[in-house]
Amino acid sequence: MNNIFKFYIFNSKLKHKLRQGWIDVKISDERIESVAEHIYGTLVLAISINDEYKLGLNMEHILKMMTLHELEEIIIPDYSALASITKEEKLRIGRLAVKKVVEGLIKEEEIIDLLDEFNERKTKEAKFCYHIDKLEADLQAKLYDLEGHFDLESEKADCRSWYGEKAEDIIASSTCASDIWLKCDSYIYEDDELFSKLQKAIMDIKKCDFDEIVNS
Repeated sequence: MNNIFKFYIFNSKLKHKLRQGWIDVKISDERIESVAEHIYGTLVLAISINDEYKLGLNMEHILKMMTLHELEEIIIPDYSALASITKEEKLRIGRLAVKKVVEGLIKEEEIIDLLDEFNERKTKEAKFCYHIDKLEADLQAKLYDLEGHFDLESEKADCRSWYGEKAEDIIASSTCASDIWLKCDSYIYEDDELFSKLQKAIMDIKKCDFDEIVNS
C-alpha cells in the first residue's frame, strides 16, 4: 500500500481514541474528546497565541510538531497520571511505536527527531508546544465544567492521587472541579509568564461568557 495512505489510516485511529484523562475523572458528556480532537485544539491555540502575542515563532515547525505529537498513541495507550508506568518507560515504548507508524515515509527520521525534540523540550518551539499541549487540556477541563460534565468528587480523587496529603489544601481553596484541575497543573507554567497568565485567565472564564459565545 502507498505509504501516504498507510500513514493516514494509522492516524485515523486517533479520531476514535478517547482521551484517557477524561475517562479517569468520569466526564459525563456522552461524547468525550478524542485524541484527534485534542490535536486540533492544540493547533488552534498555537496559531492564535503566536499571532496575538506576536511571538514570532517558527509556526511551520510548531504546527508539524503539534500535528504529530500524539503519534505514539496510535499504538500504545493514552497513559494518564494514574497509569503505573514510569516516564522513561513511556518514552521508550512511545518511540518504538512512532517508528512503526512512520516506517517507509521519506521523512521518517525527521519525524522521529521532531518528536524527540518535543519530548526533550530544549528548544523554544518544543517548550511552546509542550505548554500548548497542557493548556488545551486545561481549557477543555474548564469547558467540561461549565457544561456540567465534570464531577467534583472524581476530580478530588484525581488530585489526591497526584499530591497525597498536599491535595487537601488545593481542594479546600477550590470551588469546582476545574479549579482543582488547573491548580494541579499550575506548576507546569512556573517558568513561563505568558502561559501562567493564560492559565489563570482560563480559571476566570464565567458561565455567562461561555454561554454567550456558544449561543451567538
